[in-house]
Amino acid sequence: MNNAHSIINQLIQLQELVSAKIQKKVSMPNARLEKLEKSIQALSADLVPAVKTHINRLLQKNPEAVVPVVNGNCAGCGMGLTKSLIQSVVKAEQLMRCNNCTRFLYDPTEVVVRDRVTRQMNEVRKTGIARYSSPELMMVPLKGSTPEEVLGELCDRMAENAFVKDSKQLLDLALQREAIVSTAVDNGLAFPHVRGVEGGGLAMAVGISKKGIKFGGPGRSLTRIFFFVVIPTATSAFYLKLISGISRTFRDKEARNALLAVHDEDALWKVLMKLTRKTFQG
Repeated sequence: MNNAHSIINQLIQLQELVSAKIQKKVSMPNARLEKLEKSIQALSADLVPAVKTHINRLLQKNPEAVVPVVNGNCAGCGMGLTKSLIQSVVKAEQLMRCNNCTRFLYDPTEVVVRDRVTRQMNEVRKTGIARYSSPELMMVPLKGSTPEEVLGELCDRMAENAFVKDSKQLLDLALQREAIVSTAVDNGLAFPHVRGVEGGGLAMAVGISKKGIKFGGPGRSLTRIFFFVVIPTATSAFYLKLISGISRTFRDKEARNALLAVHDEDALWKVLMKLTRKTFQG
């Protein structure tokens, strides 16, 4: 194996497709998954058997099987890595794995940096949906008419409130993720996200497009409600619980209509808190 870069990219795409399959299962219980299954099989077909077996085993345990090296640590388990291992990851002459958690490691071309830790030591512990979001991350109405414009608005809001440093970088990664498979689901909802946002906790911005946009390709209904999430590697399992809870809440048409009826961001936050109170307790 002369160069591991292409294989790592293949494994990352495979990881995203498997994650998308899990996401669709929790957000759309009756979804047809044949197309995703075929894509997963096609992407896995030419992997070396040992690599294929290992990544499948990892993905059964955790959504993150391929993780970056960040500040000399495995982003998956946080274990410090030896200098020789880090050098081998950077050279990418062969696939390298963390000695502790056995995840596949790669040297990221860019890491999204967080300015803000969402919970300070002297801060009262937040409950419900407030653990993942805040009033300043509400957006209504979204003005964009394309996926890039809408995602750009949400990324800018994240940066304006110090949840990330570089909104352009975040947008590029969000669009790359959408290019793999759309995060739009039924009932006019979408769950765009970016993984590997290191520092702080999981954070979610919520945006309402009154007119709706085409977000999921030909044949899909317009998307009006966007839940945009930045996901540190260590919180990937929380992300699946978050979208599962939100999906259960907003399968109900009255709940969706209540969000779509709000006229300002303060009202959006209050309605979101009210509707998710039973879903996200404690």
